[in-house]
Amino acid sequence: MNNFKERFKNKVYAFLFWQTSFGEYLNKMYDLSLFFKYSFKLSKTNSKQNKVASLTKNYHIVEKGLALPHTRTEFGQQKIIKLIQDATLFIEEYGNESLILAIKNCLSEYYEFNKRSGVNLDTDYFRTIAIFISTEFSEEKIGGTKTITKEEIANATNFDFENFIKARSSIRDFDISELDVEKVEKAIDLARFTPSVCNRQSWKAHLFTKKKDVLKVLAFQNGHGGFKEVIQGVIVVTTDIRMFTKLETNQVFVDGGLFAMNVINALHFYGIGTCPLNTCMPFVDEKKLKRTAKIEESERVIMMIAIGSIKEVFKVAISKRRDLNQILINH
Repeated sequence: MNNFKERFKNKVYAFLFWQTSFGEYLNKMYDLSLFFKYSFKLSKTNSKQNKVASLTKNYHIVEKGLALPHTRTEFGQQKIIKLIQDATLFIEEYGNESLILAIKNCLSEYYEFNKRSGVNLDTDYFRTIAIFISTEFSEEKIGGTKTITKEEIANATNFDFENFIKARSSIRDFDISELDVEKVEKAIDLARFTPSVCNRQSWKAHLFTKKKDVLKVLAFQNGHGGFKEVIQGVIVVTTDIRMFTKLETNQVFVDGGLFAMNVINALHFYGIGTCPLNTCMPFVDEKKLKRTAKIEESERVIMMIAIGSIKEVFKVAISKRRDLNQILINH
């Protein structure tokens, strides 16, 4: 009887998600339900992550204003007052974390900019800023702006980037030598500098290197056939919905995709082989994957990256690229 129920359940599942459009509709409803549950301004939970995201979004607006070619004096007054109010409430609940120190750094630069510009600082507005930035100040500048030169960029990019990019291929034949986990961690550390919407950095990289855990995670992915036994590790890239707000349902996947590509390139830089694996799966499988991998419900699974040591000689797919004139559209 149990076998019959299981077979029936599997047939309904296969029909619903792979042979009808209704399964796609259910996936989108799952997408929206999680977004309404966890994103800030829409969520009723107002979690710490929601508050961190909101504060980061709002103080980064000030950073961008200070980085403009012609910064206006006294810009963003209402937003800055709200930022200080929200930051003060955050301090009362969680203390002076590095985020708060970055906000104070940023507003200190804003204050000094207006002072140098001859603005009258003897107002309630600037006194509010002065009081806020006067305590628990960070010696290291972690908020505001920094000055860089064209020469610095030229020196940093003085290598054969074209050859670096073209030398990367998706690898499905890894070496048996031990995976250098320290290099994997360095690569993920480097990928932290991926651009993200309002600098909110919503990404997570869940790393699995124990063989039994690797196989458990891979069981939810259908594109590793024929080489799963040589895969030495898997990175599950996710983004946390709690770091997003209205009109940003797609941004969840844009930010996660950018981060994933930088993880792949950083691993390539450190000599670790990679193969991107899609996570196009029905929402019921995503929920099972999260439970198995101990990933929070608020995170969306973006993709997996199979990793391993690189052999001395191996084969990869040519993967011919489309011509430039099929991609570039000059307007």
